[in-house]
Amino acid sequence: MKAVILAAGAGTRLKDLTNDHPKVMVKVFGKPLLQYLIEVLAKKDVRDIVIVVGYKKDMIMDFFGDGKKFGVKIDYVNQENHKGGTADALRCAKDKIDEEKFLVIYGDNVFDPDVIDEMIIECKKCDGVVCGKEVDNPAIYGVLKLDENRLVKIIEKPKNPPSNLVLGGIFILPKKIFSAIDETKLSSRGEYELTDSIQILIKKGMRFTCVKMKGFWKDIGTVKELDQAKEFMISRL
Repeated sequence: MKAVILAAGAGTRLKDLTNDHPKVMVKVFGKPLLQYLIEVLAKKDVRDIVIVVGYKKDMIMDFFGDGKKFGVKIDYVNQENHKGGTADALRCAKDKIDEEKFLVIYGDNVFDPDVIDEMIIECKKCDGVVCGKEVDNPAIYGVLKLDENRLVKIIEKPKNPPSNLVLGGIFILPKKIFSAIDETKLSSRGEYELTDSIQILIKKGMRFTCVKMKGFWKDIGTVKELDQAKEFMISRL
């Protein structure tokens, strides 16, 4: 299975840590965050990777090159509009995708890698899979509404969340997501949201299921979240 990593963001909330390099290149114990993710994919035998770059892209491309020294093959595509949103970022990878289903991961996520195995198994039964994680503060995330295990709706940052199950930033998507992206409208944030593109496919009758993350997951947006991710990484050394 091919993987697309969305790694175009600047990571402004990490303050001084990202003044000179992209968020995914912030080092933890001597290695960039993105390297940990690539090593996870290699261990799961996901070795064909497309990285969507943008902010200070040369730092990523120079460090990882063609991926050979990390045991993978890496292609790069550039998101010229750094504020275009996640759907716009994935759109950039369209010409690199031949498979009917492929893995998509937000490059600033740190998570228990076992969820990838569960998602690959689950995707054989449906059109697409999203990763969900139960959190204490769902209102700051995209919240998942399920009917049993079937995804019904993704609600972005709701004031009154219907559950504490949020989107974990890991997906297995059908190739038809690209036609849905073409139909996706600008959100209230002025971005093209991948969650809106998935919602379009759901409305057309495609079946998406949710695999709930049992282990650690953190979307690295702040210094505090980065510190929490470090504690998880220490536990796995």
